[in-house]
Amino acid sequence: MQNKHHLYILFANILWGLIPVVVSDIFSEVSVLTVIFFRFFTCGIVFLIIAFGLLLINNRYTSKRRIPIKIFIDVLKTRNNLFRNFKNILYFGILGFLGIVMQIIFYFLALKLTSIGFVMIGFIVSTVLMAAYQHGKSESLDVFKLMYLSLLIVSILIIIYVKTSESSNLSFIGLVYVIGFGVCLLFFHIYINRDPLAIDELKIISDNRNYKVIRLMFKLSFMFLLGIAGMFLFLLLMLLIPVEPILVSEIHLFFAQLADASIYFRWEILFIIIFSTILPYILIFIAYSFWSPYNLTYNQWTSIITVVEPMTALFFGAIFINEYFPTELLVITLFLLALSIILRYIHERSVKVNACVLLDIKEGCMEDLPLKLLGFSGITRIDMLVGKYDMILTVIKSSIKDFYYLNEQLQNLEEIKKTTILFINKVSKINA
Repeated sequence: MQNKHHLYILFANILWGLIPVVVSDIFSEVSVLTVIFFRFFTCGIVFLIIAFGLLLINNRYTSKRRIPIKIFIDVLKTRNNLFRNFKNILYFGILGFLGIVMQIIFYFLALKLTSIGFVMIGFIVSTVLMAAYQHGKSESLDVFKLMYLSLLIVSILIIIYVKTSESSNLSFIGLVYVIGFGVCLLFFHIYINRDPLAIDELKIISDNRNYKVIRLMFKLSFMFLLGIAGMFLFLLLMLLIPVEPILVSEIHLFFAQLADASIYFRWEILFIIIFSTILPYILIFIAYSFWSPYNLTYNQWTSIITVVEPMTALFFGAIFINEYFPTELLVITLFLLALSIILRYIHERSVKVNACVLLDIKEGCMEDLPLKLLGFSGITRIDMLVGKYDMILTVIKSSIKDFYYLNEQLQNLEEIKKTTILFINKVSKINA
């Protein structure tokens, strides 16, 4: 394997896939909202403490470039030109509320009212819709993409067939919650990386890569905490407008249990906090921070491995809590989902673009241009040259459309006179 860090992403998805099994019994006694509050409020505080702890260690006990605390305040106040020009604090809040907290509210309520298998339909549908969204934006529809999407759709049809034959576990409101879960999950995947780095951040990263993981922890902690704050406003609104009785009863139970500290120490809650939130995200942080793009990019691998989570949930749901799913159909479904991962991997390998872009720069523009270029997604390295060209960019993009869009952006920069493209046929790596 050229890049072992994708195994961290794999293990994180397996841990997330255990959540439905762990919470299967607790919802008869504890509100889903109580579980969500304890999970994300606690983890938001923990990640904030870890982020500032790493910041302190970096600034006091290492020789690496100092990271000022003020930079994180500036990040919150910075306007996000990829998210309607809202300030980042509002971007983190919206993403935390809609993409995380509301997603899990719908997820847990759907689990309570239906079954693990039925909820996984929403998960797989969101994966299909995300692929359709990426196709509309940039990706080509080659034979491998068509095949893995077809396998996902067949898997959905098998699960629907199995779960509709178990009609006692289905309800209209449960279906609504499954749809809500899928929509929020899709929203999260589309907008999770819409916070470009500012120039001051790029200057720090150029000297200190540790900033990337500290910033990621900072971002996640604020998403969790702001998402929980948004949840309280949402719950108060639902009490004023009681449109759904099951949700209203969950809200009343949540406020009644909020001061009960004994719930916090139930093994299910502790498992979700430690093994289904803190540990998986630490694994994600490690993979993200030390990713080496010799094979596929970090985002490509996360999109490939994401199907492992519903596979894990289906398998352990049938094994540990005896959820109804005929063995032969379960094996077929898991096989199809596993095959879709392989085909997705082949597709991503076939559409990935490695290239070098040679730049002819206008006189007097060499000093500030490199940091400006690092803000473009896909540019992984910048080297200065002496001779016919002034600069060479190492570029990795997930599709040829994405690459040519980047090249068009480069040509529109007033500092650049000319770009010359060299596509890389093969990357050879010598292991140390």
